[in-house]
Amino acid sequence: MAEQNILQAILAGWRDWPLPLDAPPKVLGPIPGGRTNRNIQLQVPGSTRSIILRINNPRGRHLGIDRDDEAQIVHTAALAGITPEPIYRDPAHRFALLPYVQARTWNPADMANPEQRKRLLALLQRVRRLSPATGRRSYLRYLQQYWTQLESSAAIDAQLRDRWHHFLPRLEAFDQGDWPAELTHHDLIAENILDTGSQLYLIDWEYAALGHADIDRWCIDPQLVTEPFIHELAQWTNDLWEAVLRLLKSQNSKG
Repeated sequence: MAEQNILQAILAGWRDWPLPLDAPPKVLGPIPGGRTNRNIQLQVPGSTRSIILRINNPRGRHLGIDRDDEAQIVHTAALAGITPEPIYRDPAHRFALLPYVQARTWNPADMANPEQRKRLLALLQRVRRLSPATGRRSYLRYLQQYWTQLESSAAIDAQLRDRWHHFLPRLEAFDQGDWPAELTHHDLIAENILDTGSQLYLIDWEYAALGHADIDRWCIDPQLVTEPFIHELAQWTNDLWEAVLRLLKSQNSKG
């Protein structure tokens, strides 16, 4: 019921959207996939085109999301033709309006296909050359933010704590290394790749940052990674993110 109320509240403000609307948009239905936000397809009155309403997770910062950085990165990537430019971003970060792209969403078979993989790796080369006005990611601070939430909620057992303390010195050393910081998507799953047939688009940049590009290669195939520490870093990032997501869902159900 709370999610439905949020949707209705957003739709009630349609007159403020930068679109030539003389009537409220029509909800066509949810777009499946996505574990952070909700995506809903809307029909624009008086037009045959549709748009996507992305309702942002209200606790995005707990998941490590900086919406201002995301906006800067998406704009930079959109200028390069790598992702669609949003139509509108709510100043309060509650939602965004996105163009609906006529494209097929990739699946795991695409990731494993040598020709498709070649296309994706070529696109990632373009991504790495971009220079958004955002800071280099400190993986130490990023993971510590996850860890602190779990620790303060007593969601850590003795075994996990012991593993973390063995991992932490290596994480600190890596963070202080002189590896080149390049634009990295950090969530390069098949569902975040759109294929028009002639072009690939990357979407959902909310975890992106100037980071270590091997993390994107790890998402495609761990055998593509050249920095050995990435295997451990990526696994810890995924595991802690999953733990924080479970924690937030538990808190929401109790709230």
